[in-house]
Amino acid sequence: MEILTNPQSHDIVFSIASLLLICVTFIIHISEENYYSKQRSVFGGIIAVAFMINLMGLLHNIYVFSEPVDKLIGYEVNRYVVIMEKIFTYIMPFVSTRYVMSIFQIDSQRPYKKVILIAPMLYSVLFYFSGTFMDFFFYFDQDGMIKYVYPQGATVNFSVYLYLIFCLYMLIRYTKTLSTEKATAIWIYFFLMMAGIPVRIITKSSSIFEFCISIALLLCVYTFQNPSEFVDRMSGAGTRNALTFAISTNLIQKKDFTLLGIHIDRMSVVLGENGMEVGSDLLVQISQYLQQLCQPGNLFFLEPGDYLMLFPNITPDEAIIEKTEDQIKKRFREPWIVRGESIKLFETPFALGFPEEIDSVERFGEVKGVLDKALMKQSRDIIRISDLNMKIVEHDKKIDNIVKHALEDGLLEVFYQPIYEPKTGKFSSCEALLRLKDPQLGFISPAIFMPIAERNGTILAIDRYVLASVCEMLATTEARMLGLEYVEVNLSVVDCIQANLSENILNTLRKYQVKPEEINFEITETYEQGITSVMNENIEKLSDLGITFSMDDFGTGYSNLARIATLPVKLFKLDKSIIQAAFDSELSYMVMLNLIRIIKSLKKEIVAEGVETGEQARQIIKLGCDHIQGFFYARPLPKDKFIEFLRDHNG
Repeated sequence: MEILTNPQSHDIVFSIASLLLICVTFIIHISEENYYSKQRSVFGGIIAVAFMINLMGLLHNIYVFSEPVDKLIGYEVNRYVVIMEKIFTYIMPFVSTRYVMSIFQIDSQRPYKKVILIAPMLYSVLFYFSGTFMDFFFYFDQDGMIKYVYPQGATVNFSVYLYLIFCLYMLIRYTKTLSTEKATAIWIYFFLMMAGIPVRIITKSSSIFEFCISIALLLCVYTFQNPSEFVDRMSGAGTRNALTFAISTNLIQKKDFTLLGIHIDRMSVVLGENGMEVGSDLLVQISQYLQQLCQPGNLFFLEPGDYLMLFPNITPDEAIIEKTEDQIKKRFREPWIVRGESIKLFETPFALGFPEEIDSVERFGEVKGVLDKALMKQSRDIIRISDLNMKIVEHDKKIDNIVKHALEDGLLEVFYQPIYEPKTGKFSSCEALLRLKDPQLGFISPAIFMPIAERNGTILAIDRYVLASVCEMLATTEARMLGLEYVEVNLSVVDCIQANLSENILNTLRKYQVKPEEINFEITETYEQGITSVMNENIEKLSDLGITFSMDDFGTGYSNLARIATLPVKLFKLDKSIIQAAFDSELSYMVMLNLIRIIKSLKKEIVAEGVETGEQARQIIKLGCDHIQGFFYARPLPKDKFIEFLRDHNG
């Protein structure tokens, strides 16, 4: 036990190790990106205080255990070194409390709160400073060790207890707003701080306490001071995680605050057209401008085109919101100059009030979804919650629940829309279209429930249901004998990126003894570019099996024609909006004509969607379209009526 209780064996070693850890922490701290300025500056203060504690502790230990240094430093200098170490030791609880407050964005703007917060620390500082001219609280023995005079000497610890109680209150109340990792880290930080005290008493060593502080700071620099989760690397603004944390923390504290949002129209297109370097510089330039209009750390960047500024203790109706919005409007009237490029942007502002209008993070997500739809109208006036139809939110939530249980409740049915082939005069193919009928709401459009299915995760099961229904129709009816060569089935983007997609499809085809060439999958032109490689790989695997593909909604997206030409796509489906517009204006007709020429030059087949009149059908056939789909020929039909339709027209 002597090796544990004899400070001479380890104090100097622990002091040197602690200083090295503090230096490593400092290097990591200054190398990180500067985003949360208040939190960062407070943490920098903690590092400075910890450094002084360790440095003074090391000097004292060398004085105690080294005779040459004892004579060099001298008794009086050692006294001041110890007093400085104690002063900084009792400043540590104060700066640690300020650090927790900065994490949870708790301010103490009112003077009386500042006095209450700083008073215990000031008492501790004055307590030890008094030792320079009197020995009422403590004195030094002949070996240069501090000795307390009781009971008054024990009062210095009251400040530690007060700060500890306040910190425990904040941790218990607010850590639920943190991720599990960060909540664990902040609790360990205070455990290490407090564990140093009994260890110091048992081992009679201050170096153990200082080493605990160094470990705690190193832990924090890798969690709370690591900005990767909270800082968008491209723009330099806060991420969605940072915004969620800010909203949660402010709501728990029951603070009034406003989010002033700036939606920049077609920002993703602008970024794509100008390249990554120009796009990054543009986002940084916008961020730097907006950061001047709000407090440090209160600017957030959700996705290309959406900036949000948080104004604490402000309601949406206050003058500062309108004034800030006017400043932003004025700036966006001028082009942004990036690397010699002049880029003109258009913005739409919106303001959200908390907690009067929005009282939870979940509610914010719901409102933001409705708001995104409103922003597509590109209004130039500031949008408020009162401008939105919040009934849509409740409607979407109800449909979400319907979609989740649609399969088990038997609400889904596959319809088939015949597709005419002018060359043979027959209906040789069809498109499988999903229908959802709720007992209360009636038929719900796929345009409404399919995005919800993708969002709530039921899309994969729904896609499997559609393919199985199509295969079952081919296997159990006379559709093949009536001239049906293949069925077009929509393939969602979510399905396209599944690693086992081809295996699952092949198993379904085998189960119903359906040939691969009897299935044609429709993929959309506007799928996300970030998953192109995964999608292409799946398309190639399925193509090798003999399954063909159609490019759906062609002409409505921004895809590169050269890239599309390389995909193993058999059919291009001209979107019905292209067809309808072509018969409304000469310019739109020329657009359609040139699209047809492009597709034909690629030696692909064309399906014209949305044909509703005889005149449209005649013109489409004249232009050389291979297949025609639309109400002029037939509406989507349930399975039995579809088979009956084939008997009447192909028999």
